[in-house]
Amino acid sequence: MSANWRRWLCGCCCGLAGLGSAQAAVFDHLLSDPLDTRAWISQETGQPWEGNPRHLPQAATPAPVPFLQPTSLAALTAFALAHNPATRVAFANLQAAAAGLGVAESAYLPTLTLQSNAARSEANTTAGFSIPVLNSDSTNLSLSYVLLDFGARTAQRDQALAEIYLNGFDNNSALQSVALSVTQNYYQLLGEQALVRAYHQTVTEDAASLDAARIKQHSGLATISDVLQAQAALAQARANLIAAEAQVRADTGALAQSCGLPASQAIPVIPLNTRVLPPMVTPPLRALVFRARHYNPSVLAAAAQILADRATVRADQAAGLPTLSLGVSGGKRLQSGLAPSENWSIGFTLRVPLFTGFKDTYQIRQARAQERGARASLNEETQKIETIVFQDYQTILGARSAASAARLAVTSARASLTAIQAQYKVGLATMLDVLTAQAALTTAQQTEIQDITTSYVQLANLADALGYIGFPAMKGFS
Repeated sequence: MSANWRRWLCGCCCGLAGLGSAQAAVFDHLLSDPLDTRAWISQETGQPWEGNPRHLPQAATPAPVPFLQPTSLAALTAFALAHNPATRVAFANLQAAAAGLGVAESAYLPTLTLQSNAARSEANTTAGFSIPVLNSDSTNLSLSYVLLDFGARTAQRDQALAEIYLNGFDNNSALQSVALSVTQNYYQLLGEQALVRAYHQTVTEDAASLDAARIKQHSGLATISDVLQAQAALAQARANLIAAEAQVRADTGALAQSCGLPASQAIPVIPLNTRVLPPMVTPPLRALVFRARHYNPSVLAAAAQILADRATVRADQAAGLPTLSLGVSGGKRLQSGLAPSENWSIGFTLRVPLFTGFKDTYQIRQARAQERGARASLNEETQKIETIVFQDYQTILGARSAASAARLAVTSARASLTAIQAQYKVGLATMLDVLTAQAALTTAQQTEIQDITTSYVQLANLADALGYIGFPAMKGFS
């Protein structure tokens, strides 16, 4: 290399080395991100992304529905099943699965393709001569039909059919979940409303006790301590009432949302009748377990998954086998300056997979393992549902018996309060006795309401485990 060339190269290197860091950064950016995708994530690590996507879909705001009269649980459940978003999602998935079956069944039909190409071309030769413009048009119609595939299409159809089963049971499960949520929120609201009524009664009784204490104090038959005790009890009763009223508003919002309505929607409901005990579960436990095994959608979905995995095994086995197809085609070509030409063909295509790098072998092994796992999942799901049925059944029996005992406790506490109030007026009882009796009545009422609502909620849980959508006949599950 000559000295001049060496000096020129050294000058270029020195010039590149002298480039500013900013110019080097721009050059590096152009090479590493020529389309400037980093502009979408310009924030530093740990900072929120501040992108502004356009035309993002917005959730539809549910419209309020006026309820002109108290609504029953059955009416609210029917409304929720039609308007809760979860049921719509499940039904849309079921519709998609049904369309997937159509996709699988279309493989049994031939495919027909029409292809047409139109072109206008012109070229010059190397000698400078121009070839005239050529206009050409070619149209071809081809038909293809799979004659033999050793069960691949059948397996794919069975897979699609199993997906319908799975999504159908998932749809039923979504309906059950919505109905259960409505039932739980409904009785939670009824219980809280009953507590509000009980607290109103307690406030009234405590206010009367305070008035009686003041009258006796003015007449010299009671001390200031009686008045202070009555004031403290009344303040506590009012605090309990305020908290219960707030819980009623929260429970109303939860019930509205489970029905697919805004949380601010007011829903009048039929008050809880504490004079009527929840219904008994008449079928024996063995019959309930039998029904759960055969009608619970989670158990049925686990069984349908076995069918889907079996079909996957057959599809993977068929993927490594030959396929025989029929092909028929015909067409016509038109070109300027030439006479029209026609072509046609008919033939058979045999495809024989020879070696896929053991892919088919491992796919079959994987599918068989998934089928074994699905069988184990069915046993696990069945055992879990049986346990839920057993536990709910025992809880219902206990809660109903407790509710019956609580009714007697309420009657006894109310009679005791009446007697002690009468004794206090004639000086045979103290204010502490009155307040203790009032607190005992309030506690008994709370226990009664809790036991009754627990019974109804557990009935709903049992109905859900048995595969019912909502409450079955209230005379007893059948």
